[in-house]
Formats: sequence, C-alpha cells, structure tokens
Amino acid sequence: MEAIRIRQMSMCGIRLDALSRGELIELLNHAVLARDKLLILNHNLHSLYLYETNPAFRAVYALASCVYIDGLPVVWLGRAAGLPVTAAHRITFLDSFEAIVGEASKHGWRVFYLGSTEEVVTKALVLLRDRYPQLIIDGRNGFFAQSGPESEAVISQINDFRADILFVGMGMPLQEQWLGKHYGTLNVSAAMTSGATLDYIAGAAYRPPAWVGPLGLYGVFRMFTDPKRLWRRYLLEPLLLAKYLLPRLIWHWLGERPKTPALESLKTTEANDEIGAANV
Repeated sequence: MEAIRIRQMSMCGIRLDALSRGELIELLNHAVLARDKLLILNHNLHSLYLYETNPAFRAVYALASCVYIDGLPVVWLGRAAGLPVTAAHRITFLDSFEAIVGEASKHGWRVFYLGSTEEVVTKALVLLRDRYPQLIIDGRNGFFAQSGPESEAVISQINDFRADILFVGMGMPLQEQWLGKHYGTLNVSAAMTSGATLDYIAGAAYRPPAWVGPLGLYGVFRMFTDPKRLWRRYLLEPLLLAKYLLPRLIWHWLGERPKTPALESLKTTEANDEIGAANV
C-alpha cells in the first residue's frame, strides 16, 4: 500500500500538519484499509489558547498522529512564523464532515459519533441515514461520567459496534482529554474530534454560511449567534494567546530566517508502519 505523507511542521514550537481536505480523506482511507490506529486532532485559535494554558490538554497533542489546521487565522499565524502553508491547508471540520461521511458510505466504513445530546444524536443520525442510505453509523450522547464504569460502558459500545472511524464531539478540552485518557482501549482505525458538528447537522445550532470560512470570519458569525457563551473565546482568548505567541514570533522575525523554510521547518512522515507512532 502506498504511503501517505504527512508534512509536519513546528509553529513556534507547536506542531501543525499541512494537509488538504482530500489528503485528510486519503489518510482515513489508508487507516481503515491498513487497520492503523490514528488519533487526529486539529488546531484553531481556541485550541492554541488551551494548548498554551492547559498542561493536560497540551499532553494529549503529544499523542496525536496528525494535527491539521482548522481555520484561516491559524494559516495566517503559520505564515507569520515562516511556514509554507496556504488556504488549501485550512480544513474546517464542519465543512469536511459530510465529505468524510460520503466516503464512509461509499467504502463501507463503520462510523460512530460520540457527543451532543440524545435528542440531537437521534435526529442527526436519521438525517444522515436518509442522505446516505449505505452509511453504517451509530452514536450516543456525550453526557456521561468521564471515567469509571459509565465511561467503560461507552468504550464497550464503540468497540462492540466495530467502528472504523470515531468522531468525538464533546467540546474542547473535554473531547481531547477523554480521547487522550481512553484511546488505548478504543479499537478504531481513526478517532477525530468533531466539536458540535451534529448540532449543526440537526439544526440545533446556527451554521454560518459557507462563504465566511475562506474569509476567516467563521468565528465572528458564531460569536454573534451565541455571544454570551462565545464572546470570551473569540474576543478575549486571541488577545491572551498573543501574550504567548507574539514574543516567539518576534524572536523568529529578528533571528536569521532560514533561506528555505520549507526544508528547515518541514518534516515528512511516512504513513505505512510508523504513522501511528510518529508523535513528534
């Protein structure tokens, strides 16, 4: 089987992988066929803030097989740090979810979704099964004790379903910390964090129009639909994040820039046998 190449970079000491949406789907296809075990995470501005301020959250990223870019602002930060990333490397999961589900339906991948409320899960699964009649999918809500017998029962449910792809949508940092703690006992080819994706599918949350993502305005639209909950994430956290990243960016700007940043900062990882262990 041909190797999948992950272009792995460091942005001020923070790992980012330059993947397009198509390459992410290829990676999932490879994982299922090879029965790999991948932990696929992402970085947006909110996760970067948590990464800098929450050691438990940061520790989970050390386990990741892949960390893709979720949002144009992270592309801008990467370019400011001298990385060879473009808008083609922006993968907003909400926009990619149904493309992944479509591939799952076509190839017979077994999909399990963990997260949201029971009402949302029930409605969204009906909608997805209607859109993709061949899709093999199940799920359950994300409200359970995160450790102990209840969590073990959730893991057994996922394993008994024999899921190939697991989506975990319980919000940051809970979804990452649950995966970091329990990924070793999950028998899946790939696990991905997915936020509130099913809420959007079920119509339980406002979905910003598709045109705002390429402009980097996705967060602005979300904030105005739920300002009481999201104002801190989209107004305050970027300012606090600057306290951590700006000194390192300035150091980069003042230092000697590599003549070939793509060669200096870019690391390629083969995906055949070592991809699941390429946690650098």
